[in-house]
Amino acid sequence: MPDPVILLPRLGAAAVEQLLACTEGDAGAVPESLPDAVTYGAVGGSRLAPADLRTLHDGVLAIARAAGWPGTSTKAARAEFDTACAIHLAQMPVLRSGEAHRGDVWAFMAAWLFRPITVWRFGVTPERHHGGIRNTFQRLWLRGVMLDRGEDNSDRWGLVRALTEDACVALLERPAVSADRRLALALAEGWVEASARYGQAAMQPVMRAATIRIRIRNEIYALADLSPEQLETTIDGIFSDAEAAVRAGRPV
Repeated sequence: MPDPVILLPRLGAAAVEQLLACTEGDAGAVPESLPDAVTYGAVGGSRLAPADLRTLHDGVLAIARAAGWPGTSTKAARAEFDTACAIHLAQMPVLRSGEAHRGDVWAFMAAWLFRPITVWRFGVTPERHHGGIRNTFQRLWLRGVMLDRGEDNSDRWGLVRALTEDACVALLERPAVSADRRLALALAEGWVEASARYGQAAMQPVMRAATIRIRIRNEIYALADLSPEQLETTIDGIFSDAEAAVRAGRPV
């Protein structure tokens, strides 16, 4: 029989708003003492054990401390945390079920379990506490899962480390791209190659132009149907065309 699904704590939108209205949670949550508003899936599976919740809590806090939390909040420190935490979350067995696709699970983590880190990373911006692709931790888990080159790759997490925040946003916040992991991986690999040619500083407008072109091209024919070699060549050509358009000041 397959292993039962581990049900993760959930926190609804109203409860998140209540937590945002107070500062008590900024001092840090106690994993063994959950707020009354926490819920779990109604059927199937087993609730996450307190010891496993503590392990999840302590692992992320250790990563944050290594990046400088709570004292250091530079751009470099936040980027270091994002990269390390994305890799960590993507490898956690407890996050490999459908539970990890629920926004209210990530709302619990951002608004309660890791609230001090959320505030350190983004302040009290509501969208970083609520579930969704801009949730402080959901976006990192998605980044790690989407950009994982695979266990057999000698540079498995190279894309997670290489892509900038802007590049990751361009990938994850465009459903036409993020819905197809193969296409998203190819686009990420293309970004790495293009940034080596044009320089990382030039990549934000180039990535935006390339993404627009990919979305249009994907409407004409399914890029996912191309062979790996054809897809790589197509993406490379799109980046070259996008860079030329940006350099010439043409509309994209």
